[in-house]
Amino acid sequence: MDILFLFIGVFLLAGLIRVPIAFSMGIAATLAILYSGNKLGLIAPATLSALDSFPYLAIPAFVYAGDLMANGGISKALINFIQELMGKVRGSLAMVTVLASAVFGAVTGSAMATVSAIGSITIPEMVRYGYKREYATALVSASGFIGILIPPSVPGIMYAISTGTSISDVWLATVIPGLLIALAYILVIAFNRKHLPEVNKEFTFSLKRLSAATPRFLVAILMPIIIFAGIYGGIFTPTEAGAIVVVYGIIAGWVIFKYVFKEKTSGSFWKVTSDSAVNSASISILIVFAAIAGKLITLSGVAIEFATFMTSVSDSPIVFLLILTVLLLFLGMVMETNTVILILAPLIAPAAKAFGLDLVHIGAIMVLNLGIGMITPPFAACLFVGCRIGNITFDRVLKPLLPFLLVTIPVLLIITFWPDVSLFLPKVFSK
Repeated sequence: MDILFLFIGVFLLAGLIRVPIAFSMGIAATLAILYSGNKLGLIAPATLSALDSFPYLAIPAFVYAGDLMANGGISKALINFIQELMGKVRGSLAMVTVLASAVFGAVTGSAMATVSAIGSITIPEMVRYGYKREYATALVSASGFIGILIPPSVPGIMYAISTGTSISDVWLATVIPGLLIALAYILVIAFNRKHLPEVNKEFTFSLKRLSAATPRFLVAILMPIIIFAGIYGGIFTPTEAGAIVVVYGIIAGWVIFKYVFKEKTSGSFWKVTSDSAVNSASISILIVFAAIAGKLITLSGVAIEFATFMTSVSDSPIVFLLILTVLLLFLGMVMETNTVILILAPLIAPAAKAFGLDLVHIGAIMVLNLGIGMITPPFAACLFVGCRIGNITFDRVLKPLLPFLLVTIPVLLIITFWPDVSLFLPKVFSK
């Protein structure tokens, strides 16, 4: 365990002096490997084998697809249709924000991308219709992590590969948690009416406007339909789905929307492509250095030691899940989600198996916990992104955020201690 403590200590120290997270992990793992008496020659094969992975190709594909969706007018088309459909419902624009975050997550699988893309569209609209800026920003920030619960999910891919579980099963295990969070948010909006503007003529239902928005919506909604139908219909793998949806995103955003619907794109095609390449490269660097940490865990036997330690603390799976929940919530507040998964998943898996727990269920717990951590002050990553998009200070968002944060706790408890909720869909599709 001393090797693990050395790794964690160096990793945190490097982070405190503002070394990028991926490099902090690589430096810490390299020093720990040297301390353990192993040779540096082990590192190169570990990093090469980490990137030489067909499932990991899904990550840059979905990152690119999400950028195409946001900049090609596809996400805006989804939001406009849902808004027109909901019509007279008071608080409809706030509810649309929640639903749009869920739908947007069905292409990107990224919380940060969801906050950025949905927030840049809905926050100005909500303010224009009478919502307070702090409420609009809090809602968008809170809704962002739904994007990593509705598949495809980049953290889901990370967890599945790290633990040797099925990507499709892990994705399905987070669907019901995501829908429950979305429903809880909508109920908060409906019953906490003091933040809602009065209904005015701009919220009235119009069949003409709905009809006009429908063609764009049908083109846009086909992206997540391709993903779900293709993967769970057994037509192609998650990686192949990413490639297909990128091609469709280019056709939809830069051909159909631009030339048929005469929609303006929010950036040039090459700018969107280069930005996506940079984002994908940063994730690849993280994967490479996480592979070094993974090699360390394998060589040192830390995972077995951790499992032994956890079973010595208590033989109760409930106690283990409680400790895991507290740990994940804390780490979700202070660290990037994918980093936590790449470091912690190989450690947790043997311990979970020792307690007889399903690793797919643990995946749902981990992704949900880390998502909630991303909106939990004081180090909530989604809040910082939301505040930047909403052009508002962090402190003003905390009070309107609280109701949304509180309703995530019952959902978390249900998912953690009632495994059949998250495992229902994986079991259905495995038959």
